[in-house]
Amino acid sequence: MNVEFHNVKFHVSFFLIANFIVALVACQHKPAEMPIPPSAVLSACDTTGITYAKDIRPIFNDHCYSCHGTIVTANGGLDLEDSSSLRSYLKYDFRGDGIYGSKLYHCILHSQYALPMPPRYIIDSCSISKIKVWLSGGALM
Repeated sequence: MNVEFHNVKFHVSFFLIANFIVALVACQHKPAEMPIPPSAVLSACDTTGITYAKDIRPIFNDHCYSCHGTIVTANGGLDLEDSSSLRSYLKYDFRGDGIYGSKLYHCILHSQYALPMPPRYIIDSCSISKIKVWLSGGALM
């Protein structure tokens, strides 16, 4: 009887391990899709005449201010609504991926050398293009 119990225990353990191995081999892990908020879907991307008030502030509002707005960062942290706080991330001396640029730009690109922002998804390519044009033009506010 004792031998039968060990035999059953062995078969159950073997079955569980075999199923785990099959599941592990069959699993094709893919990185999570980075959802794009519905407000970011655009039919065409116009990067002419980019201004902070018309183009950049709405992007920050949609993607950044919930964590980096004045009310949220009252006790410290990057406040994108405060021009002096924002300017620290706009300096064109940050080097990441072998490319010079602003820290803000590397963050939104999800560069491996900067903290990815926003952390749960990548901003749509049109918004990134607008930010790049704005930065290239001196990031006038």
